[in-house]
Amino acid sequence: MCGIIAYNGQKDAIPYLIDGIRNLEYRGYDSFGCAVDTDDGIIVKKDIGRIDDVVEKYKINAMSAKRAIFHTRWATHGSVTKDNAHPMVDCAGKVAVVHNGIIENWEELKSELGTHKFVSDTDTEVLAHLVEERMKTGDSLDSAVRYTFGRIKGSSSFVVLNKGNDEMVAVKKGSPLVLGLAKSGTFVSSDVPSFIKHTNKVIYLNDGDMVRISKNKYEITNLIDKNIRHKINTVNLAVKDLGKGEHEHFMLKEIMEQQELLKNLESTDLSATQKAAALIKKARTVYLVGAGTSFHVARLGARLMRDNGMNAVPVQGQDLPSYKKILSKKDVFVIISQSGETADIINSLSVMNGNKKIGIINVEGSKLAYESDILINVGAGPERAVASTKAFTLSAVHITLLALFAAGKKKEALRDLNLMNINMYNLLVPSVMEAIDRAAQRIKGLESIFFLGRDYDYILALEGALKLKEIAYIHAEAIDAATFKHGPLALVTNKTYAVVIVSEDTKKDIMNNLQEFKARKGKLVGIAESNAESFDLFIRMQSGGVFTFVMPTILLQLLAYKTSRQKNIDPDYPRSLAKSVTVL
Repeated sequence: MCGIIAYNGQKDAIPYLIDGIRNLEYRGYDSFGCAVDTDDGIIVKKDIGRIDDVVEKYKINAMSAKRAIFHTRWATHGSVTKDNAHPMVDCAGKVAVVHNGIIENWEELKSELGTHKFVSDTDTEVLAHLVEERMKTGDSLDSAVRYTFGRIKGSSSFVVLNKGNDEMVAVKKGSPLVLGLAKSGTFVSSDVPSFIKHTNKVIYLNDGDMVRISKNKYEITNLIDKNIRHKINTVNLAVKDLGKGEHEHFMLKEIMEQQELLKNLESTDLSATQKAAALIKKARTVYLVGAGTSFHVARLGARLMRDNGMNAVPVQGQDLPSYKKILSKKDVFVIISQSGETADIINSLSVMNGNKKIGIINVEGSKLAYESDILINVGAGPERAVASTKAFTLSAVHITLLALFAAGKKKEALRDLNLMNINMYNLLVPSVMEAIDRAAQRIKGLESIFFLGRDYDYILALEGALKLKEIAYIHAEAIDAATFKHGPLALVTNKTYAVVIVSEDTKKDIMNNLQEFKARKGKLVGIAESNAESFDLFIRMQSGGVFTFVMPTILLQLLAYKTSRQKNIDPDYPRSLAKSVTVL
């Protein structure tokens, strides 16, 4: 995934775009670059490294122009080098392109452009040369872009800047693009937060949309379906939500926001959940589809549905095609995605054709939100840290509400939601925070650690292990404590650590499992409502009825965060990762 923002208008574009691209850095931070249309032609500045470092190195903030395109990259095609950073330009330096996605037939296209000079290893560069080639024959910029769109295969959204041309042209195919309509001009970007300081008037683009953007107007043409209409949306997003506030990192801010977000859920309109529950009741089988963190939400929801008598199956997006021969039109799909852009799921949408789809998604206007028959907005707000925290927790709570509403247990669900929120005030007290600090200090030097749990707690162990891997770079393996004796027990020595989640429902069985671990001198970090002799370190959690899972989830997020900080790692931008994966 990469981040794109461009502006064409009456004001100086550079301050707008520097500020805007910072709000997209979660989408990629391997390299950064810009193309600026000046009186002297298109000037390109780019390099590897973080945005602010490149801006300072090339004095980009001293430049001025009414039209420019900016890009922050997460490398998918071609290694992290200056030459591979975007924008890409044509042979004459008159066409500049920024791109998010994958061009599957780039080698074939590059071969056709044999006389052109290529300087990068990326697929993106063929876009600039294809546009150049067509404009040599007399095509206008938009005609050349239209032709280029028709030639490329795969999920690719891009923006093209042409020397001396008052217009820039953007195309959406798969990867997200959105228009921001300000009084002073028009933005086109990968995500709304990049321009929200300047306008909350937004058009979410559809696949096949080509946008011509001039200083005073824009024009949208869909190259696939001419009947598509575009609505101007008013986005309710406060500028203050984009900053770190009083916190050192976005991840910590987002962890700490969960208490207020969960409390607000009690007064949220849940009519979409009620409608979705009615679909679930009629379904033959419910398939809950997710990837990464969202797949853990799918597992949680499927388990709860099965426990309430429903036939529910969690599926990773890339595995869904293997179910094609057993699907029925009576089946319902629940799509879970923080970004609404996940390529593994988008690629499997054809399998869901003809079936009702319920989306549990945090980004309105996204591809998966658009494809959903009923959208349950997660309501977590912008999540800037790469490792998901509040979006995971809110998604898990929404899937729980959906399962319980479908089981006819709405009253019990709302009661337990209130209980969880009451007990949340006792979760992050000083003694608990100190216990997390001690545990982080103990595990920061480990190369490997286990996460254990049974039943629902095992799903939380999977999520906790993922968080530690993502931001503390420690190999972490989650195992169902009931199966630990079937092989993994051979790895336990007096230097082996495990984080174990012990809820009251699983306490009796799991404590027996832990004796096998302790007999081999293993060390345990226990997350439970009460201490136990088996625990070498203890982190107290609270109960919350059916939502008790929220409590250890937040504690595990904090444990990963604090371990990361004790290792002097920036938890917001872990190496090699980006917020969501929009390529297969």
